[in-house]
Amino acid sequence: MLPLLLAALSLSAGDPAPPLRALEILRAPTGAGVVRQLPQNTPMVVEFWASWCGPCVEAIPRWNTLAQKFEGRLQFIAVSAEDPETVAEFLAKRPMAGWVALDVDGTVHSAYGVETVPRTFLVDAHGVVRGVTTLSALRDMDLEALAASRAIALQVPKQPGEG
Repeated sequence: MLPLLLAALSLSAGDPAPPLRALEILRAPTGAGVVRQLPQNTPMVVEFWASWCGPCVEAIPRWNTLAQKFEGRLQFIAVSAEDPETVAEFLAKRPMAGWVALDVDGTVHSAYGVETVPRTFLVDAHGVVRGVTTLSALRDMDLEALAASRAIALQVPKQPGEG
């Protein structure tokens, strides 16, 4: 498998985040009940991932830890462009915390400028992108800042092959 390269993104910090309305909710957090759409007006960590992506799969334990640590303060939303059966089978073996949603037609991936995965967007409660990174480069202090509506100074994710 070739390494995934970080592509130029059309969204960056300060841009309005496209709505996540076109997503199909596959799994909601415990206690969310029957839902048809994601919560609004709350800070979010939006992770674009795929079951076939090695770095995405390796990051799931960290994702789960962060989602539990920031439960009630941040919404964690994992978005895949794969088919529902593939994702459901994968999640049966490797559960993910937070929301899991499907972008089966690729509309949301396109709106966010996502060409490769993994890709992580930090979106504030007003719907503004506050950072674009990868889960592996994300620090707890970045999420603390997002939850508190403070400025975020993200580290630049390393490109594959960089030391």
